[in-house]
Amino acid sequence: MIDGPGRAGRPPFLLPPHRRVSYLALLDRVLAPGGHLGLTCFAAGRMGSEQPDEDFYRDGRLHEGLAYTPEELRRIFSGYTEVELRPMKEQPRDAPLFGQAFLLSALFRRP
Repeated sequence: MIDGPGRAGRPPFLLPPHRRVSYLALLDRVLAPGGHLGLTCFAAGRMGSEQPDEDFYRDGRLHEGLAYTPEELRRIFSGYTEVELRPMKEQPRDAPLFGQAFLLSALFRRP
């Protein structure tokens, strides 16, 4: 999922499997060397679809969203240095910080 200042108040943008290559190319163009990429996604086994990419093309739908394992994120972003990748810590609704245990949080750095 992609979220950012231009998406405030709108649902997150789901990144279909066939767009990963173009998204990585976009990052190469806009993320400066040494720059950081932070992302949040559904954690496999907790929420989101874990179907193989081929099933998404057969169905033509992304279902509720794509779930990833830490290993899948490391593979997709293998050209970047992993700073941190972990399950998000659950936070109470009234907490000053957001946190849902069904999400993964990752921070990568461009070499």
